[in-house]
Amino acid sequence: MLLTLPLGLLLLCAPAQEAATTQEPATPIGTPEANTLLLDLSDVVRMAHEKAPALAQARLQALAAEGSVMEADGFFDPVFFADLTYSFIEQPAGGFFSSFGTTKSKSISAGQGIRSRLVTGGNVSLKLNETYNDASYLPDSQADTSIVLEFTQPLLRGAWNLSATQALRQAEYARDRDLAGLRLAGTDVVQAAVDAYWDLAFAYADLRVKEQSLALAVGLRDLTEAKFQVGAVAEVEVVQTEADIASRTDALLTARNTVHRAEDQLRILLFSMDDEADWQVRLRPSEAPPTVNVETVDWRDAFATAREFRADLRQLRLDIDQAQLNWDVAQEATMPKLDFIGTGSFFAQDNQVGNALDSLYDHDFPGYTLGLVFEIPLGNNQFAGAENRTRQQQMLARRVLRDRENEVASEVRDAVRNLNYNAERMTVTATASAVAARQLEAEQRRLAEGASTNFQVLQFQTDLAVAQSQEIQAQMEYAKAVTKLNTVRGLNWDATRPDLADLDDYRPGRQYE
Repeated sequence: MLLTLPLGLLLLCAPAQEAATTQEPATPIGTPEANTLLLDLSDVVRMAHEKAPALAQARLQALAAEGSVMEADGFFDPVFFADLTYSFIEQPAGGFFSSFGTTKSKSISAGQGIRSRLVTGGNVSLKLNETYNDASYLPDSQADTSIVLEFTQPLLRGAWNLSATQALRQAEYARDRDLAGLRLAGTDVVQAAVDAYWDLAFAYADLRVKEQSLALAVGLRDLTEAKFQVGAVAEVEVVQTEADIASRTDALLTARNTVHRAEDQLRILLFSMDDEADWQVRLRPSEAPPTVNVETVDWRDAFATAREFRADLRQLRLDIDQAQLNWDVAQEATMPKLDFIGTGSFFAQDNQVGNALDSLYDHDFPGYTLGLVFEIPLGNNQFAGAENRTRQQQMLARRVLRDRENEVASEVRDAVRNLNYNAERMTVTATASAVAARQLEAEQRRLAEGASTNFQVLQFQTDLAVAQSQEIQAQMEYAKAVTKLNTVRGLNWDATRPDLADLDDYRPGRQYE
């Protein structure tokens, strides 16, 4: 009678009880424990999004970049300023003032105002000045007040908002780049978690194959020993079976170790590892691998989707925009400096500051100044060199995008090819597994009839175990290939379209060609 289990049961059920000749752990690795966490694929994706270290780092980087935008925007925040000075001077009089004897004077000066940088590249400030002087050689105290408006505006180099907002726009580009990096990190983490999930599922299923293979060898040994006791077979048949059991026990130990390693590889993506108890949780995949989708995927359509949604391509288009900004600013900087300067003021005077302030509202003593400041470097090598450098960097950014798109096209083609390959491999390995099972069953019947030997049966048992492992591996590789195709297309792991509203400015377009 054939002692094999259907492959579906090997993938989902707990393994059979180990043979008495193997050393059994305190708790068999296939037996669910109190701290066992059963996981389906959606659980893995959710936990990876919440706990994966790389994704947590990318989130912090994006938050830091948002702070940089606020910092750069603060460059244009109005600034209130004020100053207050008190001075006292006592000195002997001399010359014409000798009749006054010792002179004493005190003064108080104050100023308050507000100033701000403008997005046009200029500066504006409004200041109120108050001064109070009381000297012993004067009959009355004197208070002066004035209000002054100052304005400076570049007309050529550094003029208008291109140069003035460069730092802010660079911070916004850096923020958007980190947002794309966050999306890219999420995609990479999910792909790694999905791969680790199916690797663990394979490790468990392969462990069950090894357990079943060992159980078959043990059963054959028991049968051979019974025949040996009655003199129906030679002792070499028993020894041969024992040697094969030792080899399969070693394979079982290796498979068990592989399970633990695969668990840790998945664990590190799903837990924060802040608690030592996280290392003790057993992870058990509960989802069966997907069936083959007969729908054919055209790599050209997949590549078009990748150009639309790949976060790394949007990062590179963003780099082009940033390089273009730097080049535009550098071109403007090659012009001469020509700044307009304007000042307007009103002045008032009285014996007290309060009275002088009241007089200031009458606008009796206006004044203004207008002027231009011109400057041009001889040779202009500094700005010409900067223009040449930024122009080449802009061309480099476009070349990097074009080369990366070619690499993405290759990745898409490889993903489509790998998906089709593993789909075909699933069919082939399933057939090979079924044939191996039939061969073993036929050879066991021949052994019962005395027409075969233990060596041949053991060989067919090994062939069956290999075929079953290959079938399981093909199923897991197909499952990983399905997610990989979604990843290289820039889609979510379940083929839904990602939300990239914050990066809509960096879709494919003629400006990036």
